[in-house]
Amino acid sequence: MQKWIIAQLVLVLLLSTAPLALGQEGRVPGTSYSTALELGVGEHSFYLERGDTHYFAVRLEKDDTLYLLLRSAPDQDFDVALISPEREVIELSLRAAGFTERITYTASSSGLYYIVVFPFGGSSGAYSLLIDISKPRVTTVTSTVTVVSYVTLTHRELRDVVIAMTRESYRTVTVTSQQVVGRGLEVLGWSILSIAIIAVAVLIRDGLVRGRPTAGAGENKKESESGVQT
Repeated sequence: MQKWIIAQLVLVLLLSTAPLALGQEGRVPGTSYSTALELGVGEHSFYLERGDTHYFAVRLEKDDTLYLLLRSAPDQDFDVALISPEREVIELSLRAAGFTERITYTASSSGLYYIVVFPFGGSSGAYSLLIDISKPRVTTVTSTVTVVSYVTLTHRELRDVVIAMTRESYRTVTVTSQQVVGRGLEVLGWSILSIAIIAVAVLIRDGLVRGRPTAGAGENKKESESGVQT
């Protein structure tokens, strides 16, 4: 009975430690871009051997802002670089020993970005990476524009009598769009100008459609005047 209890305890212990062992094995830093370990938001701790370089990856969407901190012992000097999806250097933090390395970057495109940690001189030891990603704030902008247009309606009657009439046409066009906060007033100005152009185009189109004479109307007019002559 005692042997059975011990066997059960050993089995429970193995099952409880298996996920931990797998998790530690899966968090080995990469040694190249192709083996880069993908990280998420949070604090991550690793150990850097002398002469080694660690490769990590973080996935960003367009307009996401990445906040990256690297902390190490006061007597160690680790540096960090942010690399684009095309593997070009975007930012470098090369502060002296004992100082926290910092990188802040707003993504210009969506993709997998790389974080490279490397030592200066003969530094080695434990360090931590703090990663935070801020999503862009989006605001809904509703613009209402009232445009006045002058539409000339021309109708040719029998006996070459031309009747031309000009009238004012009022119409309100409301356009709703989403814009990223912090883009500046010039973007809003261009948006209002675009809305005004759209409104004028709509009014001109409606005016031309309404100003076209119908064939039926001309025929009815001719029949009416023919009856009078008879």
